[in-house]
Amino acid sequence: MNGAIITHPGLEAVSGKEVKELIGVDAEMKRSVALFTPKKIEDFCTLCYRSQSAVKVLYVLFSSRFRRLEELLPKIDGLDLSEWLEGKTFCVRSKIVENEGVDTMESERLIGEVIHEKYKAKVDLEKPDIPLFAYFIGNDFYFGIDFAGFDMSKRNYRIFSLSDSVKATVSYALVRLAGYKKGMTLLDPFVQSGTVAIEAAFFATKKPINFYNKDKFAFFKFPQFKDFNFDNFFEKNDKFDADIKGITASDSQQRHVKAAEKNAKVAGVNKLINFTRLDVEWLDTKFEKQSVDRIISNPPKVSRLLTEKGIEKLFQELFYTADFILKKDGRIVLLAKNYKQILNHASRHNFELKANFPFMQGKEEFSVLIFEREKK
Repeated sequence: MNGAIITHPGLEAVSGKEVKELIGVDAEMKRSVALFTPKKIEDFCTLCYRSQSAVKVLYVLFSSRFRRLEELLPKIDGLDLSEWLEGKTFCVRSKIVENEGVDTMESERLIGEVIHEKYKAKVDLEKPDIPLFAYFIGNDFYFGIDFAGFDMSKRNYRIFSLSDSVKATVSYALVRLAGYKKGMTLLDPFVQSGTVAIEAAFFATKKPINFYNKDKFAFFKFPQFKDFNFDNFFEKNDKFDADIKGITASDSQQRHVKAAEKNAKVAGVNKLINFTRLDVEWLDTKFEKQSVDRIISNPPKVSRLLTEKGIEKLFQELFYTADFILKKDGRIVLLAKNYKQILNHASRHNFELKANFPFMQGKEEFSVLIFEREKK
């Protein structure tokens, strides 16, 4: 029995850390996946319910290097899926990353035909009992049972979303790569949809990220859980700390602050976050000298409303203010695409780049930049 968390390419280490924290086993990191061997099958359910970095949680039936799709089909045909498919409907979904030689619809059709011919199981594309998932990442292939049955990178609280927003799984990765822990003072000065602050609140309280998605999981239909007590499972996992302080979500635009606050209310964590409309240059009036542990944000990009000069001014003010409010051992963690201008402003205010984590969200390449004060 093997498993995998599928995540954004480049952020595997975050998922690996979650596997250790949530189910107590070590994970092996490969491109876009964290591979693990669970102690018990319900560990898959725990990861589905609690993981904030996962796009998919996969019960791995088969994995392999490959050159062509056709060479995988006999190996899939050789799998014994009778315990999963007897009397059940199924469908095959696939995702292809960094491989232009495989077509999504063709892979789903060919793999589905192999399984249908062998087991005579009915196909249900809408609500299958057993959702099968084929993941192609470069020349690596992973095939298995999609335990959640839905895209876990999507959040039900993302109702008020902005065009420049990134996935909540990426915001969570920023929080973890920053080394944020409960009790620290965290500031997001460019709040946008509020995902950084919201994901930090879920992490700090240990509230399950899918607390409001209990009825959506595919694993309820799996034959292995026919006699499993899910009431006890959720009762055990629903113990969280609702009393945290120190998370502030700020922005110069009131509409961003309001959107973030509404999203946090949907998520049930709005009372744990301090929302405020404030320009970056005035943050030193809100926070005392060296009082902030972490500044974590997805800064705005050049747009019709914000010019290159405007962006330059924002970063200049950010690092100038951070020099005053950030603790001596504090960190600034920013999501960026073209980050040369960020490095220039950081250096001027005695911050140095300590780490750079490049990753992919879809076909877009980003970097997570981690800054600390220069050692004197």
